[in-house]
Amino acid sequence: MPPRRSSAAEPRRTCVQCGALLAKPRLLRIAGIPGAGWTPDPSGTHPGRGIYLCRDGDCIRRFSARVRTAKGGARWKMGAAGAELAERLSAFEQGAGKT
Repeated sequence: MPPRRSSAAEPRRTCVQCGALLAKPRLLRIAGIPGAGWTPDPSGTHPGRGIYLCRDGDCIRRFSARVRTAKGGARWKMGAAGAELAERLSAFEQGAGKT
């Protein structure tokens, strides 16, 4: 009988933009409660539902463009808050690029 592994596997999540399955710390979490607001959550500690994106700029840019539209905002139950989230993601992406 093979020995059991003593360490638990790291949690994995899927990027909603490109579909990549990665370790949770390698993704950017967007936390929110539908109808109440959404915000980037790089630490992964805010309450609410989580949407995960690759931290590379391409997935963040493409997701931002997607939620700016009425159809994209409706897909994630964001409504008009989708445009606000897109602005926050743009600011997050610019801030992350400078560090």
